[in-house]
Amino acid sequence: MNKLAVIVVILMAFLGSTQHLKAQTRNDSDLVQFTGFVVSLDSAKTIPFVSIRIQGSRRGTYSDMQGYFSFVAKKSDVIVFSSIGFEPKYYTFPKDIKGTRFKTVVTLAEDTFMLAEAVIISHPTPEQLDYMFSRVALPDDGYSLAMQNLRQKPLSEMAINMESDGSENARYRFNDYANKAYYNGQPQPIPVLDIAAWSKFLKSLEKGDLKRK
Repeated sequence: MNKLAVIVVILMAFLGSTQHLKAQTRNDSDLVQFTGFVVSLDSAKTIPFVSIRIQGSRRGTYSDMQGYFSFVAKKSDVIVFSSIGFEPKYYTFPKDIKGTRFKTVVTLAEDTFMLAEAVIISHPTPEQLDYMFSRVALPDDGYSLAMQNLRQKPLSEMAINMESDGSENARYRFNDYANKAYYNGQPQPIPVLDIAAWSKFLKSLEKGDLKRK
């Protein structure tokens, strides 16, 4: 690279930095340090945690516990103040701002809500409750229906007419096979001569367990 090319590169870099400084100076002149307090229009009390943002962008800030805020914005920006319970406010800077600092007090008006009509009825007296409950036929609840379904007679009839399921049949067959295997190769005792069986039979007669229902 010859000396002429080096001089051209240096001049281009110098001109570019000069244009950048001019643009930055021009942009900086449009900036302003915006500070102030957010208060209620009716009570003049400060409002904490108000959302303060520049319209059309994500830049902004919040007011602190005393309603104070401070951030940098352009003089041409529209500032949106919003908070729960208050109407949003769109703030524009005055055209005759001088300098790079601007202080003000922003007021927010409380938002009103229209609620549906509510009819308040007093509680009935004990006499009115007794009158209503004694003359109103209440439907059977779940407990009454369950007690009707658990009566002894219907359950007994269902048990007599119900056939054995697979597990009961299998249990009976397995017990039968076990008894035969236990007495394999020897005579099986006769239940008629079993004293324990007769004792159990007599006790069942005394208790009335064998009576026909």
